[in-house]
Amino acid sequence: MQFSVLGPLTLSAGDRAVTLTGTKPRLLLAVLLLSPGRTVSTARLVDGLWPDAPPASAVRNLRTYVHRLRQVLDRGGDSADRLVHDGTGYHLRVDEHELDLLRFQRLADDARRAAREDRPDAAADLFDRAAGLWRGHPLEDLPDLGTELGAAVTALREQHREMTTELTDLRLRLGQPARVIPALRRLVAEEPLDERHQAQLVTALTLEGRVAEALAAYQQARRGIVDELGVDPGPTLQGALQNALDADSAEARPPSGRAAGAGPATPPAGRQALPMKPPSLVGRDTTAGQLRAIAEGIADSTGADEHAAVVLVSGAPGVGKSSFSVSSGYELADLFPDGQLFVSFDSGDEPPRGSGELIRELLVELGVPLTDVSDDIRERAAVLRCALAGRRLLLIIDDVECAQQVRPLLPGAGRSLVLVNSRQRLLDLDVGWRLTLGALDRDEAVELLATIAGEARVREQPEVFGRIADACDQLPLALRIVGSRLVTQPDGALPGFAEHLEIEENRLAELVVGDISVRDTLSVSYRGLDVDARRALRELAAADSLITPTSAVEILRLPRQQANRLVEHLVQHNMLVPVDSGGLGQRFHLPELLRIFANECP
Repeated sequence: MQFSVLGPLTLSAGDRAVTLTGTKPRLLLAVLLLSPGRTVSTARLVDGLWPDAPPASAVRNLRTYVHRLRQVLDRGGDSADRLVHDGTGYHLRVDEHELDLLRFQRLADDARRAAREDRPDAAADLFDRAAGLWRGHPLEDLPDLGTELGAAVTALREQHREMTTELTDLRLRLGQPARVIPALRRLVAEEPLDERHQAQLVTALTLEGRVAEALAAYQQARRGIVDELGVDPGPTLQGALQNALDADSAEARPPSGRAAGAGPATPPAGRQALPMKPPSLVGRDTTAGQLRAIAEGIADSTGADEHAAVVLVSGAPGVGKSSFSVSSGYELADLFPDGQLFVSFDSGDEPPRGSGELIRELLVELGVPLTDVSDDIRERAAVLRCALAGRRLLLIIDDVECAQQVRPLLPGAGRSLVLVNSRQRLLDLDVGWRLTLGALDRDEAVELLATIAGEARVREQPEVFGRIADACDQLPLALRIVGSRLVTQPDGALPGFAEHLEIEENRLAELVVGDISVRDTLSVSYRGLDVDARRALRELAAADSLITPTSAVEILRLPRQQANRLVEHLVQHNMLVPVDSGGLGQRFHLPELLRIFANECP
């Protein structure tokens, strides 16, 4: 027999699964397996099966469940003396090769012995084998574990956490940071206040040469710790930061021959001040290719007095504009050796940051002393243009709400590329190219889910993941939220989750993880509309149909010119999406999640 507790509770005989039904018999088996080779008293078993209030017939019921468990073991071809009663309780006899928990503990002990003997390669391999036995959280399919059984599961998870930490330290010692970065990202997402794992992530990124990402990871960790605990990070995380800063200083150190006071130094080749690189970019090959062609054209140009190239990246809320631009910043770094910079007007729940504040931030990044820089935004903008002139930089300006806001930040002459990200089409902004991001197609949406939830799971249940992608309206933000939630869900629960997500009343409430919410993202764009546009959006959403100039007049009950103006306004805000009509006239589509949101609005 094979027993597994490091994930859902399972038992099998050879290659054949053995089914044990009923919550109480499965709890009984779980309690016995977490005390392998030891007698568990009747009192402890009763507490495990009825953690709140055992019935008067608890002991008699326990005997019934023991009998049922013996029958199941017998049907699996097991020996009669597997589960025995010795007077004080019950004893399930199980060998190391039969129980994943015992194999895990033996492999972890052997790994630690190899580490003590200075055999790091062998230790890491043994830890890897131990980690491979885990299929999720222990006994994750059992409800109401109670205090004692819950404490045992918590202790197991702590053993796994400690083993993962030791394995990561070994991989870093062996000079293999790339092997642990993906797992560390998952761990810090699950436990953002765990400074040991946060420090390991900063260290791994530094060793991999991704210093900008290491610094960004530290800043993200620090914000979480300060916000939640009100204290600064401890010495372990601070030490990892210092190592990253030392590496950054080594890269950024100016040539020794540059005279003091000779003006700001050009940022060193390859310097990046971008946010953390998104883990995956799916379904944007065509747009990325267009942007690459634009960037290569700029890099190949020879005229130093040409205007800097400005590209507007626009799209509906949640479509992935920031992820696309940041990922592109990393991909195009070879074409812009003077650096890649990122600033954002977004300030969370506060009003947007001012243009002057962002100019100051850029001047600091470019090494311009601020002591002699005026507070007047026009003078600051002139200094910024001088600092950018003649340099080959890629600058990303995120969360732009209007053309007036971003104009002071744009370079004049030079060979730089500026990516302006906005939810609006900004028709009054003079740009060289306009790239519009839309929702993914169905195959791309499923592919994005696979990169997060696991490719093997998608191959096993393609129809279920297709339904989930459809319920997410193929919107990247919604797909990433759902994908992160699916990571912890057992495969058997996926069809039920898909069915639940397909019910409109549930949809937006389920598209939330941590502080990221589709509803909140849509709300930001909705609040950016004027009163008339909000009313028009609500009425068009209630109609639930493709919109034409004629139908807009009927739905909005307005004169044609006024109705068309409101439709145009919603298109400029990327709330309505033009549809290829094949020569049948203008038609517009209201995205499904936005329609559901608008129908909720008063």
